[in-house]
Amino acid sequence: MKVYTNSPVNFFIEDKEVIETFDTYIFTRQAIYKKYKKHFFLCERDEHICFTKKQIGSVEYIIEDDNFKDNFQMNKQKILTSIPYQCYFVNRTIQKCTLENDIIYVKEIDNDNFETSYFIIDEHDKLNFIGLYLK
Repeated sequence: MKVYTNSPVNFFIEDKEVIETFDTYIFTRQAIYKKYKKHFFLCERDEHICFTKKQIGSVEYIIEDDNFKDNFQMNKQKILTSIPYQCYFVNRTIQKCTLENDIIYVKEIDNDNFETSYFIIDEHDKLNFIGLYLK
């Protein structure tokens, strides 16, 4: 489960052991395409993702209950043959570090400007441990 929060974290991800991966996307008005090897393929998003809100103290958590690995499935049958006129080319850097209690912190940086961060947990009980890493 992905857990988003409205509070900043109290550590720097650069100080921990980080696994860094890179993805390239093309965002068009009709769809999202992901680069695999030398070609761009259509990403199909599951429409049945369930979000729940939970408030603990002054911190609000948004929990994505779906399996986080299957949100964007690449359809290798549908290849992008030409670049559309109005599109956005995004280079995404994904930094992952494992914290205590099997909590994974993920920081996604798009085009070195836009940041998104979230936690990955496997049980609702670990939601209380996320508060240890927030300011």
